[in-house]
Amino acid sequence: MTLPPPIARLLDRLPPGALLLSVLTFGSYLMGLARDRVFARTFGASSDLDVYNAALVLPELVLDVLVLAGLTAAFVPVFLRTEQDDATAGAEFARTVLTTASVVMGVGVVVLAIIAPVTVELVAPGFDAQQRELYTSLFRQMCLSALVFAISFAVGELLVARQRFLAYGVAPLLYNLGIVLGALLLGPSLGIEGVAIGTLVGAFLHLGVRVVASRRITPRLGISLAVRTVEFREYLRLSVPRAIAQPIEAVTFLFFTRVASGMAEGSVSAVSFARNFQSVPVSLIGIAFSVAAFPVLSRIAASGDRSRFARVVRDDVLIIGLLSAAAGLALALVAELAIRILLGGGAFDEEDIATTAGLLVVFAISVPLESLVHVLARSVYATRQTLLPVLASVSGLVVIVVTVLAFEAELGLVAVPLAFAAGMAVRVVILVLALRWRIRHLPEVAATR
Repeated sequence: MTLPPPIARLLDRLPPGALLLSVLTFGSYLMGLARDRVFARTFGASSDLDVYNAALVLPELVLDVLVLAGLTAAFVPVFLRTEQDDATAGAEFARTVLTTASVVMGVGVVVLAIIAPVTVELVAPGFDAQQRELYTSLFRQMCLSALVFAISFAVGELLVARQRFLAYGVAPLLYNLGIVLGALLLGPSLGIEGVAIGTLVGAFLHLGVRVVASRRITPRLGISLAVRTVEFREYLRLSVPRAIAQPIEAVTFLFFTRVASGMAEGSVSAVSFARNFQSVPVSLIGIAFSVAAFPVLSRIAASGDRSRFARVVRDDVLIIGLLSAAAGLALALVAELAIRILLGGGAFDEEDIATTAGLLVVFAISVPLESLVHVLARSVYATRQTLLPVLASVSGLVVIVVTVLAFEAELGLVAVPLAFAAGMAVRVVILVLALRWRIRHLPEVAATR
């Protein structure tokens, strides 16, 4: 079968591995949908589910700051540039990053476990005494899951650098499978505690599949603390600014959780469900395609080929922008039907359906904007620059907070997704300007260490 020329040209421009990652991400979201359906039919938009969602927020935030900041932005370009010059130094650098990520997150988890009871005031001050007690128990279990994820994400970035996307993409699917099994097998007897156990099992499955895949590539996993090398110093230099920007999404939804916890019961869960649906096209298109393009862009940036880098970025932005805009429109059109079919029934009543669907329609506006943020940010990271995306992220957060505060009284919970779209739009504009500047100076950037 011969494809129409426009479609054939579009497929030719896709980053290597993009379709595989997109398919695997879709599989993960089908499992995530099963997870949400089990949640909705078992717990509804309930107090216990509110507590579970709130308990996830701060451990994820700390994981973002301490580990993901450097991994997602700095590891691939620094590793590939180092390996290009010296394979042995590249292997030592990779092992050092894995070791330090594990140690730093381990310390962070211990601190979080100790201060768990007081964190509820920051995350969900509207919780009552019973909710606070349950929150503390779930929070400590989420901390252990975060430690496992720190190791898994470090291994995952090595797989990305090697363009081994199968195990990388399967891991989130297995994570959601663990949660579903916990809810189905343990939920009836243990309630929401069973879901927390399933979350930890899912985290170990996430790590396990990546460790197995890493045995087929070089460098082999191991322990190293070569923290005084030029490469690791550059990694830290790039990680520090990124540490400011990486937790922006977690801070954003911490803010949303704080706002929603003071509204009607179930508001936290309604925002969470709507965001989960909105994130499907963003992950399938924006994140999957951007991750696949990242090692290619990093190699081109290291060579200093400005024209080729600009061409690849232009193709990626065009593809992701068009596909995600179409996906956002489709999501808005089917929002109520999708929520009714996929979540409706059981404890999830008509009021829950209407609230969640209304939020999803507004969240759909941000689908193409957030998708473009991912590809533009990774394009800037490929040039070994992390400070400029920080400015974009912080500016976006300011716009989000101001918008919620301005429209909360008038629009209620709808102010949350509206503010999110406004923040994404600001980030896109700033990232475009930053990328244009970096491309102009790419040859000089490639020549520096």
